[in-house]
Amino acid sequence: MPREDAPRRRPDPAQAGLMPLHVIGCDDFERALLPLLRALMQTCRNPRGRSWNAVYGAASARWGTRTGLPLAYDLARISEALLRVKGDRLRMLDGTADAARVTRDERLLLLLLHQLRRNHVAAGQDFLLDLTEGEMDAELMALASGFARRHSCATPREIRHDGPVGPHLRPV
Repeated sequence: MPREDAPRRRPDPAQAGLMPLHVIGCDDFERALLPLLRALMQTCRNPRGRSWNAVYGAASARWGTRTGLPLAYDLARISEALLRVKGDRLRMLDGTADAARVTRDERLLLLLLHQLRRNHVAAGQDFLLDLTEGEMDAELMALASGFARRHSCATPREIRHDGPVGPHLRPV
């Protein structure tokens, strides 16, 4: 028989409405960003913690130093801007949470990056507006767009001193 005077645990609002990650349509790269974003958000909320150090290490281990460290830095800037816009209303799980399920805010952030990486700017703006509850934050959009350009799904093009190499249009 349960005790009546036992304190009741209040449900964590971030846990409400969790959705399976595999159904939102992100690719492997975007799914790998989720634990990094969670840990970075934790760092933004508690700057004295050192979880950022683990994020940079994980990004470097997964994508190499040349790609991973700038990637983690860009995600940190996106996290700071998002926290500035949403504050306490932002619902993200901590870095140790189940990576197979996402909150509504996590889903919208991943879909924002997903659309921008495919150069679907209008769809990305829709996800940003939904994520920020109607506020089109220029800084957050610029950071997300910059991240998406650097980690685009398009065919990579080599840049040399005499110009781009690879597929490009030629006027006839």
